[in-house]
Amino acid sequence: MPKIIHTADVHLDAPFSLLDVQKAQMRKNELRETFASIVLLAKTEKADIVLIAGDLFDSGFVTKETMSLLVSLFSSVPECRFVIAPGNHDYIWGRSPYRKEGFPKNVYIFDKEQLSCFSFPEIGVDVYGYAFTSEGYAGNPLAEKIMFDRSKINILLAHADVGGRSKYCPLSVSDISKSGFDYIALGHIHQGGKINTAGSTYYAYSGCPEGRSFDECGTKGVIVAEFSKNAGRLNALFTNKRMGKRRFEKMNVDITGVASQEALVVRVKEAIEKEGYGLDVLLRVCLVGRISPEITLRPEKLTAYAFGVFYLEVEDASVPLLDYEELKNDISIRGAFFRELLPMLESENEEERRTAADALRYGLAALDGDDVVDF
Repeated sequence: MPKIIHTADVHLDAPFSLLDVQKAQMRKNELRETFASIVLLAKTEKADIVLIAGDLFDSGFVTKETMSLLVSLFSSVPECRFVIAPGNHDYIWGRSPYRKEGFPKNVYIFDKEQLSCFSFPEIGVDVYGYAFTSEGYAGNPLAEKIMFDRSKINILLAHADVGGRSKYCPLSVSDISKSGFDYIALGHIHQGGKINTAGSTYYAYSGCPEGRSFDECGTKGVIVAEFSKNAGRLNALFTNKRMGKRRFEKMNVDITGVASQEALVVRVKEAIEKEGYGLDVLLRVCLVGRISPEITLRPEKLTAYAFGVFYLEVEDASVPLLDYEELKNDISIRGAFFRELLPMLESENEEERRTAADALRYGLAALDGDDVVDF
């Protein structure tokens, strides 16, 4: 019963431009550590194959440190086969890192757009795949009928967009159903882990093993699969393994009734502690609710250190606690000012609503002769 680890979209050497220089370098190192953990998992689980479904690298240029680490990691598990299908970020080209010498013999890299196969008869597995040779892939690798050896486990390693109409090798569920593969190991979509079926074919995105932005929230990992065949009938067992060192998370915090900067800190701290977020979390907090226009808060003063998380972003989507009907009918300059801002306050655009709310808060405070206090 061969055991296979499926991963994709590691994006080694990603810049982490969201962070400051020090933390960006830390995250680059942690991304390498995550891939090292995947290789260690292959060793401890005695995996026969690690499938890498594209975008192992963030681009076609890779640091010497990363290449040296990869060669060392691959070499450390000579009994495991590492099969790679380059994707749209790390596509094969003249100076591609995949064309450099130095990869050990247990590394197998697809280097053409045409579908080809690496056969491993000693474990009864055939792995088919293809490579991106540019940023896009317009063809359909499942267009031609394949004559499978049905006694073997037949796998497709594919960086592709299932159900999408993109330039990144769009595949339909119908294509998958008709393909005849036992399992299609997908890359390109960074949310993954769910095992799907189409006809007699299992297919799944592994997702990225480590989140890199707030578009990739939650815990990340790899898929571990065990396959066997009896009289041509496939038996499959799938499990998900968390691999990420840190995770991105987003949360709303209702600050209705908050009357000071100190109270704001307490409200946010309570919300973070309730979720159990710690130093493994990069967090985006959105402040919602209504607060008195006489109160001026400074969300930008909130820091990751104060709340015990690795990174913190704060968005203020709160609005002034006002009697809108009273202001609509107010014949003074306060009412005129409010009516001027009302279309923006009711806009579907969050940025526009936030700007209008800030303008209303400051404007009414100025008209009422109140001091705007910085905390």
